[in-house]
Amino acid sequence: MDKDKTLKITIITVSYNAAETIEQTILSVVNQTYDNIEYIIIDGGSTDGTVDIIKKYEDQIAHWESEPDKGIYDAMNKGIDAAIGEYIYFIGADDELYDVNAIDKICRELLKFPRIDVCCGCVIAVDNKLKLQKNMGGHILKKDILCGIMTPHQGMFVKRTLLLKYKFNCDYKIAADFDVFIQLAIKNSIIHFSDIIVAKYNIGGYSSNFNLLYHEYEQILYKRSTIDSMRRFSVRKRKNLFKFKLECILPRRLVYFLKKMNGWKDRILVKR
Repeated sequence: MDKDKTLKITIITVSYNAAETIEQTILSVVNQTYDNIEYIIIDGGSTDGTVDIIKKYEDQIAHWESEPDKGIYDAMNKGIDAAIGEYIYFIGADDELYDVNAIDKICRELLKFPRIDVCCGCVIAVDNKLKLQKNMGGHILKKDILCGIMTPHQGMFVKRTLLLKYKFNCDYKIAADFDVFIQLAIKNSIIHFSDIIVAKYNIGGYSSNFNLLYHEYEQILYKRSTIDSMRRFSVRKRKNLFKFKLECILPRRLVYFLKKMNGWKDRILVKR
């Protein structure tokens, strides 16, 4: 694709003591075939060798910094302030882009539909313990967003101008991305859902604390949604917490078969 006819995409990775995983994340970004990428890494002052790995690739990183911050969303806001791309995409320090053409495919879609404010691609959730994976993509109705359903952030490309307007609220520990997403939906931003697989992420990461996650979702929905949506969210919450607790007590083999019945498939290793 002619660089003069492409969009600049800013990819931001936020890290803290991620030496075991961040190199794979970095490689998945710098090996993209799409060449109009601005890559930013905001590190929270790691002490485990993460910074040494970042320095190893600093000639392929547009901007990086390492200093203490006020949490993950403070770091993400720093990345937004430093970005110059038309769209911003966040990928965690233990996640990776699905293949080398992921960004190119998304950008072709964005150029095809230039009025898009938010592009939501598919992501593959990976359960490394059970060696299973599941495609977490699909179209989400506005009424479902208003009751707590959102595309995983690893699949979302958002216009930089919107993220500058709706920055992450650092009062939330693990649900500020949903707070931004629901505001975009309420303000009737143009949200496009794509079948393109963008990334894969390991379940059990920062947002695996279900009790805190759902508590923050309730706070956000109480502020921004309707009573009916709150009722629907409460039903989903009870159902998902029951499933989570069940997985904690059942034998692993039984959990494996239950997940297979619920659409999970055997993990596939993608050749790069």
